Amino acid sequence: MTRKMLIIDDDVNNLEIIEGFLRMGNFPEYQFIKCKSAEEGLKELISYCKEIDIIILDQMMPGMSGLELVTKVKADPRFSHIPIVMQTASNDKSKLVEGFRLGIYHYLTKPYLSSVFNAIIRGALDFFNHQRELSIALEHSRVLYDCIENASFTINNLEQASKMSVSLAQLFPYPEKVALGISEILVNAIEHGNLNITYEEKTELNLKSQWKQEVERRLVSEENKNKQVTIHFIKKKDEIILNVKDEGEGFDYARFLEFDPSRSTHNHGRGIAFANNISFDRLEYVGVGNQVNCIVKL
Repeated sequence: MTRKMLIIDDDVNNLEIIEGFLRMGNFPEYQFIKCKSAEEGLKELISYCKEIDIIILDQMMPGMSGLELVTKVKADPRFSHIPIVMQTASNDKSKLVEGFRLGIYHYLTKPYLSSVFNAIIRGALDFFNHQRELSIALEHSRVLYDCIENASFTINNLEQASKMSVSLAQLFPYPEKVALGISEILVNAIEHGNLNITYEEKTELNLKSQWKQEVERRLVSEENKNKQVTIHFIKKKDEIILNVKDEGEGFDYARFLEFDPSRSTHNHGRGIAFANNISFDRLEYVGVGNQVNCIVKL
């Protein structure tokens, strides 16, 4: 089955430009479905929902708007999981925030460079694939929710973070809701905490598709090879607390707890806001920010 990208824009020239950028970005495994309206795009999405991995969508279109289409997409379980990258010429913060809360993965503010565009698309596809892998793993893993009240774990690399995300999610009443949030928190603890990869460094690494290589390089360095991320699971009568602590120096966590329109075009930086607003009832950072409590009310 050939994987597909759905591109929706009422401007034919923009459709051609986007396709050209994607061909420059080297996505040979994908076919491109181009639509000139949200209504047409929705019909194609319904027809090919099992084959479409990403939706690239213009915000302002005659008839059904981009945000209206996003609302329909996210309300339908057949394709609510598909990441959406939305193009906009507007800097209206209220619209950007509304889009993030509806479930848009990323915004692209026109005009943009092909390198930035393709880094964002690649990130969205990685997000989709990771989400799909977690869902499959959850379906085949043993349910532990009723069996464990307190437990502690340690991890130190990305592979362990991925496996631990699935195992820990099974300790919550709704595993599919928290799995991706747990993964984002654990990866953040490793990359930004223990390995001290800064926000700016990750931006550049993503543009060059070198993030995973840099993580692996730093993991085996003398400075970092013995660092651990410690995880404590605590189930109380009225809530579950997942405490995650890394060995880093902390960070300015407050500005990442909500979806920030000023970072809407960055190629990363939404993981903590996603966890805080979607996966958990709330996140509580402790001290300098190298420890966080992920809380779900029962």
